[in-house]
Amino acid sequence: MRHTLPELEGRAKALPLGLVGINEVLPEGGIPRGGVVEIASPRGLGRATSIALSACASAQAEARLRGGATSDGAWCAWIDVMSTLYAPAVAAAGVDLGRLLVVRPPLESLARVAVRMASSGSFSVLVVDTLGVPGARSVVGRSRGVPVSRGSRQQATRADRERGSAEEGADLGRWLNVVRKLSLAVEGSDATVLLLTDRLAARPMPLPVSMRIEVDRLDEGRLSVRVAKDRQGRVTAPAAVPLRPVASAGGPLTSAGVVMGSAAAGASAGSTAGSSVTAAWPRSA
Repeated sequence: MRHTLPELEGRAKALPLGLVGINEVLPEGGIPRGGVVEIASPRGLGRATSIALSACASAQAEARLRGGATSDGAWCAWIDVMSTLYAPAVAAAGVDLGRLLVVRPPLESLARVAVRMASSGSFSVLVVDTLGVPGARSVVGRSRGVPVSRGSRQQATRADRERGSAEEGADLGRWLNVVRKLSLAVEGSDATVLLLTDRLAARPMPLPVSMRIEVDRLDEGRLSVRVAKDRQGRVTAPAAVPLRPVASAGGPLTSAGVVMGSAAAGASAGSTAGSSVTAAWPRSA
């Protein structure tokens, strides 16, 4: 089901975030719909994940307002290659875990799975995390002086190699055509694709996104936010933004709905062969 139903006509051009300061910096008071928005931070340390979670929560809240008090929120999806998404933090951001699909494909399948999910038209917000949060995983016995068996050491070595490969992240130089396909998949719809990237990663040319937002962490309560690219040329200088959330009508949700949500959304998203659709949420380091 595409997000272009008659009852959704007349929507705002942008999806407001649940973060007042960032809304004030963005040209239309939110992130563009019907396109791909890149949120770039230095190796995931600039709170890009918080902004993406805020977009999911806002889309779900908007759907409930449009449909009435008894209506469920919109479906959102998160492609989490590095398995770093942390359920309590997601719930604390106001996201309905029962309507959040988390998919964990192997890195080599990330682009294909992203395009397939965007083309399904099932999600108001699709977050594609091309890197994840470094250091969120640890190997058994590492740096703790814990004795391990030979088999465990071999398994840990294999895990080291796999993690080292994955932590290189997606090769953004190969994502030019992928971003074009993602843009075509959501063009003219209410859906938004958020692409989380490493701002310092080398790339042959800028990605063909609708908007590129560069963020960095100034301190615990402030971000530096800059619109580095906009399809209408509305770029901005870096601005210091306090992280002031918008009051939400709904309270934090438990993670009990994740299993039901993943199972229900699996059918709507279609087959993502080679990927893992899961509700197993690891703790971050």
